[in-house]
Amino acid sequence: MLIVDDSLSVRRSLAQFVADLGTNSQTARDGFEAIHAVSQQCPTLLLVDLEMPRMNGLELTAHLRANEATREVPVIMITSRSTEKHRQMAKSAGVNGYLNKPWSDDDLLSAIRDFIH
Repeated sequence: MLIVDDSLSVRRSLAQFVADLGTNSQTARDGFEAIHAVSQQCPTLLLVDLEMPRMNGLELTAHLRANEATREVPVIMITSRSTEKHRQMAKSAGVNGYLNKPWSDDDLLSAIRDFIH
């Protein structure tokens, strides 16, 4: 699993949550770091912030969807943006799941289980 967020505390929190599930994860600070990480090892799932410097979550998702090797990798966006406009933008980019910050552990677990079989 790849966790992509510009906030160190969010990356750490999500990485700990994923570790508690018994799943390994990598982290990246933005879309550019995520693309590099994906090129090294394709993750089973990405947890991605919407707003990040250099390359945001929408741009990252569009990049993944345009690449044959990563087209089907599930992306769950976790963001403070809760408007329908942002949800639609995420859906149009190819995001599979959308959670708002602060997220609940139950909602995050449910979203992850929806995409990890």
